[in-house]
Amino acid sequence: MDGTATAALGHIQLMEARIAQQTALIVELQQAGQDTLEAARRLVLLHRALDEMRLMMGHLLPTEIMDRLRAAN
Repeated sequence: MDGTATAALGHIQLMEARIAQQTALIVELQQAGQDTLEAARRLVLLHRALDEMRLMMGHLLPTEIMDRLRAAN
């Protein structure tokens, strides 16, 4: 994998980690009985950003990595 594809995959993995963190935050807020509206809105934005990143960077990644990313959806 070349440097550009490696960087693209790194950005996608970073966004996936942010989504996991935001999801965990929502669970924590729910368990504490707090409002989750803003956290849920941010989660939606993160998902949209990830989808956009996949569209924009997808052509840079080898087919086997793209297959893995599609399966993650």
